[in-house]
Amino acid sequence: FIAPLHSGVRDYLGLFAVACFGVEELSKAYEDDGDDYSSIMVKALGDRLAEAFAEELHERVRRELWAYCSSEQLGVTDLRKLRYEGIRPAPGYPSQPDHTEKLTMWRLANIEQAT
Repeated sequence: FIAPLHSGVRDYLGLFAVACFGVEELSKAYEDDGDDYSSIMVKALGDRLAEAFAEELHERVRRELWAYCSSEQLGVTDLRKLRYEGIRPAPGYPSQPDHTEKLTMWRLANIEQAT
């Protein structure tokens, strides 16, 4: 997805990270209280909120920041079917199953210092 260095093509790679802070602690508190249902729901909601925010950021990159799709008008169905230009791989998902790449990405984007 990135032009090889020797190709002479100037290429770019963007990184962003999203998270729902406090999810692990709240889930653990529910678990410690014996409330498995609430623990599972907190984890599920945190995951979905992070995914939704990642989708929102990706749309802003496509339409506003890099603006390579400034006139894009996609509905929810089109977004679910990945009918947008570009890619948004995420470590741990099928398109990028290797979780160890997270460390490289976090170092490149200075995530620890930025949060």
